[in-house]
Amino acid sequence: MSTPAVEKFLDQPGTSLVLPAVGNGPVEPGRHDRVLVSCADRGALRALVVPAGVRTAVVGLHLEGGPVPVTMLAKPAWPALQGIHARAAGDGWLTVLRFERPVEVAEVVAEAGRQSVWGDTVGNRGLWVGGVDAVSEKVPADVLPGGMAAMVVSEITGRTPAASSSPVGPLSLGPLDERVLNPIGFVAATASDVVSLSSLDLRDGPTEGLVASLRGAAGVRIDRSDAGDARVLAGLAMAGVPLVPDVTGGLSPALAGILGSAVADAIAAPVDLADALAREEHSLVLRRVALDTFSTRAWRAAVASSVGVRVAAPPATSVVLATRRADMLDFALRQVAKQRGVEALELVLAPHGFSVDEGQVRAALPTTVALTVVARAEETPFGDVLAAAASAASGDVVLKMDDDDWYGADVVVDLLRARDYSGAEMVGMPAEMHYVAERDLTVKRGHPSEGYARFVAGGTMMVDRGLLREVGSFRSVRKFVDAQLIAAVTAAGAAIYRTHGLGYVLRRNASGHTWEVDLDYLLDPVRVERTWEGFRPSRLLEHDPAERP
Repeated sequence: MSTPAVEKFLDQPGTSLVLPAVGNGPVEPGRHDRVLVSCADRGALRALVVPAGVRTAVVGLHLEGGPVPVTMLAKPAWPALQGIHARAAGDGWLTVLRFERPVEVAEVVAEAGRQSVWGDTVGNRGLWVGGVDAVSEKVPADVLPGGMAAMVVSEITGRTPAASSSPVGPLSLGPLDERVLNPIGFVAATASDVVSLSSLDLRDGPTEGLVASLRGAAGVRIDRSDAGDARVLAGLAMAGVPLVPDVTGGLSPALAGILGSAVADAIAAPVDLADALAREEHSLVLRRVALDTFSTRAWRAAVASSVGVRVAAPPATSVVLATRRADMLDFALRQVAKQRGVEALELVLAPHGFSVDEGQVRAALPTTVALTVVARAEETPFGDVLAAAASAASGDVVLKMDDDDWYGADVVVDLLRARDYSGAEMVGMPAEMHYVAERDLTVKRGHPSEGYARFVAGGTMMVDRGLLREVGSFRSVRKFVDAQLIAAVTAAGAAIYRTHGLGYVLRRNASGHTWEVDLDYLLDPVRVERTWEGFRPSRLLEHDPAERP
C-alpha cells in the first residue's frame, strides 16, 4: 500500500528495490541505493524471508498496520547505524535505517522482526524448513515442501532433506506466530455485543490489527461455513478472542476438519458471553488448545515428528516448594502432583525446620515427577531456604509455589505458554482470586491480566534459571522474599509478564503469611470485583474435594 511517506522514500535519485517482489521473478543479489520492505504488520515482517545477497545502506521498513513502528538496535558486527527515523505512513508506519556502509537486508529484516517483540531468541527451534527459513547450501534444509524436494544427500547433514507432503488438518494452516497472535491485551470485562464473522474484513488474514479491533467485543459468532476462514479463526483463537458457533450443532465439518477436533470442541462449548467470568474461562480453554495446535512451536514440533527430525523440546520446569508447616505438606504435594501437560517436571522440596520421609513424599507424586529434598534448619532465613532449593534445581525454569495456595492442573503449562508468547524472563499470575478463611469468602479482585507488569503473585513466579543465578538467586531475607526477587529481575532489565489468574487461589488465613495485609484493605469494594460465600474458585481450578478448606 503506497503512502506519501513511502513514495517520498522511493522517489529519490539512485536505484530502489521493493520487497517482497511481486510478479517480477526471483530477486537477484546486488547492491541498491535503498531497499523498501513492505509488510502488513509485525507478523508478516517476522515471517518474511529475504533472499541473501541484497545489500544497501538505507533500509525502509514499512508496516501497513500495527500499534507502533519498527525500531531496533543494530547488531555489533554490522556497519554502524547512523540514523533511524520513524514516522506515520497512512494507517501504518515507515522506519528508515541509515547505515555507515551497505548491509545484508536479509539480516536487517530478520533482526527487525525479532526486535519487534520482546526477547525473541528461539529462532527456528532447530528445524530448518525450506520456504519458511533462510536455508542455503551452507545451512541446508531438514524439510522441503514436496515441490522443492530434491533427492540429493547433503554433505553437511549426511542425509536427504525430508519432503513434506501436502498437509491436511491443522498443519495445512502453516505456522501462526504466537509472538504476535496471542492473548496479550485481552479485555476481561466488556459491555459490547458479539460480532458476526461475516461482518469482518478478513482479506489480510489474522493480523494484529484485526485482533485489536475485536478486543472490546464480547466475542465473534461464526455465522458461515467457509473453510477459507480457518486460518483467521485459528489466529483469533490463539489471541483469546472468544469464538462461538452460529448454531448449537457446532462448526461445519469442513471447518472442524481443518481446525482439529480439540479447537472445534472448545469453540462449540456452551457459554454465556454476558457473564465476564464465563467468557474469560471460554477464552482461556480455547486459547490453550489453539496455541498448542497452531503456534510456531506446535507447528515445528508436528512437522519434525512427521519426518523424524529432532527439534527443541519445551523447557524443563523445577518447582521450588519451601514449607515450615508439616501439616500443609500433603496439601502442597497434591498441587504439584496434579500438574499435567508438562514434559519434564521436577519438585525441589525444602522442609524448613522439620524433616520429611522422602519415601512418603515420593509416593505422593507421579513417577514422572523428579524429586529432590533440601532440608534446612528452622533458624535459616526464608530467602536462604529458597536459594538452596533453587541451587539444587536442574530445570531450565524455576517456579516458586507456596504450600497453602490452590493451583489448577494447568498452572505450570499455562505459565510456560505465557513465557513462549510474551518472551518475558519472569512470568506469573495475578493474586486475582483469594479465599479469606476468617470470613469463609472467595474474592475476585479484578487485577489486570495478560500484560507486561511490575509484579506477579509470589506463589506463581516462574523465572529462567540462568537469570535467577545472575541476579543472585533469592535474597537472604526473612520476609518480602518475592518482592526482593521481582526487584532484582527488574533491575537486571528483564521483563515480567502477568498471565491469567483463574487457575490460582491465594489462601488468606488470620496469620502465618510473610505478606501481612489488613483484611479491610483486601475487601475494600474499590479493589473487589466480585465475591462468593464459601470456597468458589473458577471451574478451571479443577480441585479435589479433599483440598477444600
